Amino acid sequence: MPTIFTLPWQWTKATRPERAVVFASRFDAKGLKARWVLFAAGIRLRRVVLTSPGSLGVSLRAHPLAGRYYTLSMWQDEASLVAFAHGADHQTAVKRITELGPVSGILISRPDNGARPRWGDILHWVASAEPGPYRRESTPAQVSVQ
Repeated sequence: MPTIFTLPWQWTKATRPERAVVFASRFDAKGLKARWVLFAAGIRLRRVVLTSPGSLGVSLRAHPLAGRYYTLSMWQDEASLVAFAHGADHQTAVKRITELGPVSGILISRPDNGARPRWGDILHWVASAEPGPYRRESTPAQVSVQ
């Protein structure tokens, strides 16, 4: 499946800790309206992530013809990620997105060496996750960074 659209990784100005939390998700949508909602929500939430306390960086990948969208973000700690997830902007997007179809996601905690995770690894982690509620993986499986 060719990637049609990628917003490349963008770091925030926050100081990166020795250990960070990487969050990856996949959203699937059927129908033009649902695909547009996911695309627009991803762009809006990317802006919010970049200004959220504790955010380290973010990237998005879209396969709109297939209706598949991926998010990737890195956080100083899990508390920062949870605070973002409970924020009004994210809650509004989640409410709208959950009406569209299945969501697959995984939360991975890993040592941070100052580099971002590779999309290939993220796609593998998300593909190996069973659809269902968000959860965290206690140990990263062979993390590659670039």
